[in-house]
Amino acid sequence: MTLRVRFSLAAALLAVLVAVGFGTSAFFAFARQIDSQLETVLRSDLERVATLLDRPSLGASFRPSGNLDVILQFVTANGDVVLSWGAETLLPPDDGPILHDRDGRTYLVATAPWQSTAGTIRLAHDVSGAMQARRELAGVLAVSGIVVVLVASFAALLGVQGILRPLALLARQTRDMGPSLPTAVDYDGPADEVGDVADGLNTAFAAIRQRQDEERAFLLEVAHELAAPLTLVHYHLDGLRRERPDDVTLRAAADAARELLRTSQDLLVVARGELESDVTYEVLELRDLVRRVANEYPGVEVDTPTAGDVVGDPERLVQVIRNVVRNGVQACGSTNGVRIDLVPEGSDQVLRVSDSGSGMSDEVRERAFERGYTRGAGVGVGLSVAQSLVERHGGRILVASTSPGGTTIEVRIPSLHARVEGAPTVSVP
Repeated sequence: MTLRVRFSLAAALLAVLVAVGFGTSAFFAFARQIDSQLETVLRSDLERVATLLDRPSLGASFRPSGNLDVILQFVTANGDVVLSWGAETLLPPDDGPILHDRDGRTYLVATAPWQSTAGTIRLAHDVSGAMQARRELAGVLAVSGIVVVLVASFAALLGVQGILRPLALLARQTRDMGPSLPTAVDYDGPADEVGDVADGLNTAFAAIRQRQDEERAFLLEVAHELAAPLTLVHYHLDGLRRERPDDVTLRAAADAARELLRTSQDLLVVARGELESDVTYEVLELRDLVRRVANEYPGVEVDTPTAGDVVGDPERLVQVIRNVVRNGVQACGSTNGVRIDLVPEGSDQVLRVSDSGSGMSDEVRERAFERGYTRGAGVGVGLSVAQSLVERHGGRILVASTSPGGTTIEVRIPSLHARVEGAPTVSVP
C-alpha cells in the first residue's frame, strides 16, 4: 500500500469520525432540547389539573380546550378509572415522564397524586409528531454525513496528492538516477519536511560524488604509476621473447607483464570514467576483432566460420573480447583449454569463450560481474568493465554455463541487420 493511499485512507477515516461525531452530537442535542420542552409542557398541564382539583375554579376545564391529542385519567387507589378523556384504557402508573405506545401513536405519560382520594392523576400528550421529526432529523443527518464524508474524502485525496507530489517527484528523480553518477535532485517547493529530504539527498549525493572523484583520482594515479613501468617491461620482455622463442620462462614472464599491462588499462578506463563516456560507432566485422585478440594469446582455439557485422567502437569491443578471454586464461592457468566461438543467432552475433578450468560456484557465478570481486587471480575489474561496455553497445553478457569441467561466458551484440532494420534481439533467459 503506497503512502498516498495510506494518507488518503487516514483522511477519509478522519472525515468519517468528524461527520459521525458532529451528527451524533447534533442529533442528541436536538433530542434533549425537544424532550425537555415536551416534559415541561406535560408537567405544567399536570400541575394545572392537580391545582384545579385542590382549588376548583368556576368554568375551568381539566382538559386543554381544542387539544384532541391529550389523554387525561383520574384513577382511584384501587386502579379504577373514575373519569377519562381521550382513551378508556388505563395509562401506566409511572411517575414519568415516560414514553408509551398506544394504537400506533407515541405518548409522553406523567402521573401526579390525587390528594383527596389517594389515587392518581394520569396525563398523556401525543408526541408522535415530535418522534417523527426526530427520525427525519436522524435521516437528514445520516444523508448529510455521507455527502460530507464523500466530499471531504475527495478533497482529502486531492490535498494528499498535492502534498505528496513534490515527494513523488523526488522519488522519480532518484529512481531514474544512474547509481554510478548520482546528480542533485531538483526541488521547487516550500521549505518544509520534503524540502529537508531534498536537501539531505543533495548533500548525500554531493558527498558520494566527491568520494567517487577522490577514488577515481587515486585510481588514475595508481594506474598511471603502473602503466609506465609495465609498458617498458612488456616491451623489453616481448623483444627478448622474439629473440629466444623457446625460452619457456621468458615467455611466461612476457605473458605476465602483458596481463598486468591490460589490468592497468582496465583501471585507467574505470578511473577516467570512460565506461560512461560516449561510444564511437562504426561498422565492424566482429570476426576480425576476435582474431586480433586471439593472436595476442597463442594457443587459444578460434572458430569463426562466418563474418559477423556489428556496429560499435572497435577499441571498446576489443577490450571486451580481451577481458573475457583473459578471464578464461586465468581460469585455466594457460591458453591451452580456452576456445572462442563466434556464431550468428537470430538478430545477435554471439561470442562464446569457454575454458576447461574448475568452473564457478553459485556465489562466484552470481557475483562474476561485480566490480572488485575476484575468485583468485586478477583484481576483479575485467568482467565488470566488459559488462559495462557490452551494455553500452546494446548487448548482454552472462555466464552461459559452468561445471567442474569449465565455464562458458557468452556475449551477445546486436548485429548490423538488427541495428538497421530494428529487429528484436534474441531473448535470453
